[in-house]
Amino acid sequence: MNSKISKRKQFLTERKNAGNRLTIGFTGIADLRSFIGFEYMAGMLKAATDYDINFINMGGAVKYSLFDDINFISHYKKKFKFMKPPFIDGLVIWASSLWEFLKEPEIIQLFSSLSPLPMVDIGHMDIPGVSMLRINTNTAIEFLMEHLIKVHNYKRFAFIGANVSEPHKRRLLTYQKELKKYGLKELDNSVYMAKSMSSKHLAEVVDELLSNYNLSNKEEIDAIVTTTDVIATEVIELLSQKGISVPKDVAITGFNNWYEGIIARSPLTTIDLSYFKRGYAAVELLIDRIVFPEEEVKTIYFPTNLVVRQSCGCFENSVIESSSTNSKINFDYAKQDSEDNTRFYLLKELKQILPFLTEEKIIDFMDCLFSDLYDSADKKNILVWFQNILQDYRKFNDFDGELFQNIISNLRTITLPLLTNEDYTTIFHIENIFHQMRSLVSVFQKYESLADRENPYRVNNITEQAVSFTSVKKIEDIYEVLKYQLSQLNIPSVILALSNSMSTTLQPTEIKFVFPEQKKNSNKINNATIFEPHLFSKEYFPQNKRYSVMLEILHHADNYFGYAFFEMKSLNIANYDVLKMLLSNALYSVYQKEHKIEDKSISLTTEQIDSILDCKVLDNHNSRERISVKKIKDYLVNHIGEMTNLDKMAEELMVSKSYLSKKTKELTGYSIQTLHEKLKIEQAKNMLILNNYELSEIANALGFKEQTYFSNVFKKNTGVSPKNWLKQRN
Repeated sequence: MNSKISKRKQFLTERKNAGNRLTIGFTGIADLRSFIGFEYMAGMLKAATDYDINFINMGGAVKYSLFDDINFISHYKKKFKFMKPPFIDGLVIWASSLWEFLKEPEIIQLFSSLSPLPMVDIGHMDIPGVSMLRINTNTAIEFLMEHLIKVHNYKRFAFIGANVSEPHKRRLLTYQKELKKYGLKELDNSVYMAKSMSSKHLAEVVDELLSNYNLSNKEEIDAIVTTTDVIATEVIELLSQKGISVPKDVAITGFNNWYEGIIARSPLTTIDLSYFKRGYAAVELLIDRIVFPEEEVKTIYFPTNLVVRQSCGCFENSVIESSSTNSKINFDYAKQDSEDNTRFYLLKELKQILPFLTEEKIIDFMDCLFSDLYDSADKKNILVWFQNILQDYRKFNDFDGELFQNIISNLRTITLPLLTNEDYTTIFHIENIFHQMRSLVSVFQKYESLADRENPYRVNNITEQAVSFTSVKKIEDIYEVLKYQLSQLNIPSVILALSNSMSTTLQPTEIKFVFPEQKKNSNKINNATIFEPHLFSKEYFPQNKRYSVMLEILHHADNYFGYAFFEMKSLNIANYDVLKMLLSNALYSVYQKEHKIEDKSISLTTEQIDSILDCKVLDNHNSRERISVKKIKDYLVNHIGEMTNLDKMAEELMVSKSYLSKKTKELTGYSIQTLHEKLKIEQAKNMLILNNYELSEIANALGFKEQTYFSNVFKKNTGVSPKNWLKQRN
């Protein structure tokens, strides 16, 4: 191992000394603003820093962006043009992050096309020839079930997941194995796999669970195990709407340690998947793939950690471990009295201390106090009551830690003097509860600070930036505004490569703007032409030091201007999204004014439509006719990107299906399906000519379920495959 590390360092040093520092990239479509994104990115950037290598973030967060249009998958795939040597030496990929946008064979084909580029995958999908970092799902669920069964003595479980990916299904299988291991029966109708993680589908399974079991006060189900924090959080809210409290009535656990779990009404006990460590390890593994290309592809399983919070019925360790043995209280004014009189006194005082609570909630506190005093020394009913108060408060208000610390002090002031006749153990017990309440406030404050970190879109700043960009009239104005906005968003530098005209593909670009300006070779850098993205020279980046940059494709709808590299000082990916959107809109305005719009279109021409109809019939303009060739043609062209839907078409044209089918055949000679198909193929030809679209993109844009089916339909109509048709045309 020492020899391997030594060779790794020697290789990197030699590359650096030769002026060719190792450069790696990262790509995937995911929520790069959640814990997963932050931790993965932080881990990769830390490894890149420690190993003194360059890092380029080619990832796409567009699914979660406020500013990208519906074609984000098409825009994201443009970044694959950069994923080749010599621009990068290797790539960390998150293939499974494309799971819900592309079919598995398409994803595998997409990343396999990058071979022989060295790659390491951090998701759950197997890509041939790619080394993989995987989580150990088995041990993760084992930790979770061991805690629920051994610590809480839970025996009756339900399970909620979603049929969205293989990890959900694997977690269910491990859960079922754990039940058998502990000799527990899987209850009838206790496993629910929703169609998706949408609120609608989760509400359906929760309703089904409630129809089968009474979840009040752990009467029939002790705990619900879920496959992800997103599901667990939604289930907690849905149960709350039904009057069921977590963890009082039923415990719930999550999986993934996402942001949603922390801000849940009851913070989630969950499994931490060591995202930071996995991001770091992915870079190390990728370096080894580059340094030792002869080694076999490997799969590494990463250990996981159980994170205990409040949804399982526990309190965080920081709360439990807080205690005090040195409290000094003045009991001189305390007096012995009946419980009724004591309650009357407490109610009066508590109304002053807790003015935002109902009398019912205050009476609950008194019940918890007397229960903790006299029923059992091990109970912490006050702490549970306080936890619920905090959760309810922050549901509707900004959390105020100072307010609740003062409340605890006042509660202690009026409560402890009532204990003058109690033994030391009881006083110590209540004192510890108050200390734990203080720790609980600190925990909630921590959650709030993390939540703030997850709220990157600062509305006021965005508004200011948007206004400044709207004033631009020429390209030089854009550069000046961009300089200012970079300082506002704490982005140290940018390289802007733009094409000479706006077009439907990434054209050759020129280096138009570098900030801060590089004194050395500045004339050579400015206006240098980049014919292919992967040939983007590293001399354009800061010399003699490592860099970490964010690649953003600049586009307006389906028109492209070029791309930008923003130096990554912050992990707040939203900053770069904001600038990309504002910069793209400003460029669109200027390119329009300067008539720099490429005169190409994928739209069907009149000639193409006429060639299909072949003038077989003249359009019947008889006003008594409900259907005409024009109406049929206009509808099908306007719905060129959709699957043929006879029901929908008949409804919109206000005729019956049978009449529509009969009349279309009579007027055009084609069935609706065939006519729509022929129109689609003509538009596909336009897209092929532009050489801008992958076959999968064309198939998707024209409403075909699969690329293979599209290719078959194309060949049926033209006699050749799409690629051969394009070759013959050229």
